[in-house]
Parts: sequence; C-alpha cells; structure tokens
Amino acid sequence: MTIREAVRAKARTIIREFHQIFGHAPLFNLHRWLCGLEVIRGTAPIQQGFRDMALEADGRVVLRVNRDRPTTRQRFSIGHEIGHTLFPEYEVSVRCRKATDRDWANPDDLLETLCDVASSEFLFPEPWFHKRVADMTLSAAEIVGLAKDYQASPDATVRRLVEVHPQPLAAVFLTWKLKPTEIRQRANDRNQQSMFADDPIPEPARKLRVDYAIVGSLFSKKFGDHIPKDKSTPCEGPIHQASLSQEPCDGALFLDLGTVARTFVVHAIPIYTPEESVGPDGGVSVVAVLRPDSK
Repeated sequence: MTIREAVRAKARTIIREFHQIFGHAPLFNLHRWLCGLEVIRGTAPIQQGFRDMALEADGRVVLRVNRDRPTTRQRFSIGHEIGHTLFPEYEVSVRCRKATDRDWANPDDLLETLCDVASSEFLFPEPWFHKRVADMTLSAAEIVGLAKDYQASPDATVRRLVEVHPQPLAAVFLTWKLKPTEIRQRANDRNQQSMFADDPIPEPARKLRVDYAIVGSLFSKKFGDHIPKDKSTPCEGPIHQASLSQEPCDGALFLDLGTVARTFVVHAIPIYTPEESVGPDGGVSVVAVLRPDSK
C-alpha cells in the first residue's frame, strides 16, 4: 500500500464512523465533523492571511477559515485541516497552507499534498460519489452539475472524477501563456529593443498550453502517465470555445500530447482565472477531460 492509499483508507474509515453517527448521505457537514474531533474546537473567521490552524490557550486548536473565500474553497480547506488530524503531532505546530509549487523532497510539502488527498476523500466520499459517477452521462455540463451538487470547485471535481471513473480518462489544466523558449527569446528581444527602440520586435502570441495533467489508472495503462507541460492546443474546437465563451463545451479534437497523439472526445470546462492570466479576447483557463475516441 502506498502512502496515498494509506491516507485514503484512513479517511474512508473516518467517513464510515461519522456516517454511522449522523446517518445521512452527502453532502456531509464538515464543520460538524470538525467539532466532533476532541482536539479541535471548531472554526473561527479570518479575513486575510494564510494561517489555517491556531493553538488555543487550553492546548486545543481552532481552524481559521477565510469567510471571503467561496464556499467551495472553505469546504476544501476544512477537509484539508481534518486531513492533518490523520498525522501525529498536528496540534503542536501552526501550519500555513501552501497551495502551489510544492516540492516532494520537502516533508512539509508532502504532508500538505497528502492532506489534499484526504480532503478529496471527505468532499467526494465513497460509495456515494463513485455510484453517482458510474451512473452519470459524461459531458462538460454534467461535470459542472456534479461540482455544484458536491459544493466543490470544477478543478477538484475533475481530479476526483478522473481518479474513479470506470473509463480511461485524463484531465489537462490549461492556461494562456508562452512556452519557455518564447519567454527566453522575449527577454532577449526586450534587451535588444532598448538598443533599437525605433524598430520594435513583435511580441510572441500566448496560446492555451498545458500546466499539468491528471491521468486515471486505465488511461495510464493504455497510453502512459506523462503528458508534457507547455504543449499547446488548437485555436479551434471545444477547448478554445470553452475558454472564449466561458461555457462548458464538448466535442472531438485531435491533440498532440507528446507520446499521446490521437483524437479525443473532449469535455472542456472554464475554471477560475486570475486577472493577470486572462488570455486574448478575454479567454480564461480551462480544464479539459479527455476520453480516447473509440472510432
């Protein structure tokens, strides 16, 4: 058993225990779960900052939730902090949640990642989520509906969907950006422009490119698990359409993703995009669920 599987197994044990107590189906009230843990007093509001758990005078801890964040984000944060209680000595230190740029060689980053794994189990618990996925018709609109039903972000929902779906699926997360060689070339060009300001060098155009990918086990067995970063997508088709329209889109699309080059059935969903990452014509970031076309 891997450490991820061990965390999932422990989280599922907690789900079963609390389900026996409260007896209802999801959505589970994560705040009630939190208060049921003897060492956690509950939640308190915080308007800014990154502190998620804080020590109280009596040795118990309180989870501080930024109430300005969307409900989906608050629920994931609570699930993440419950995940910390699966590990020893969680109550003796205050941890600042690190959302990105994690280094698996850093034990603290590994712990944060495993708490995200636990949070995914709490937000999308089996057997309920697995049965819902098995019964649903796969489409971009249905995936958005699934996220709303579980009060989770489309990003988190897609990650979980790809992991448990009975078909070979992958998900690619795409943002508007330049490829690394273009970034380096642009830096060189700007240095030259300072010398020849009357003849500016045109800027390269940003494209929707892969940030990272999540690959299901069945997809991995058939095509491998490596989808390289920075691969661009065509300027037409469902991914591009979802980015510009900011609406979920479906369709068939040929994608050249390193060792995987083939036509996929694509379910493309616009996701939260910081203002500085918005692309040309208002295009937003997209997560695309890929299903190999059987034709």
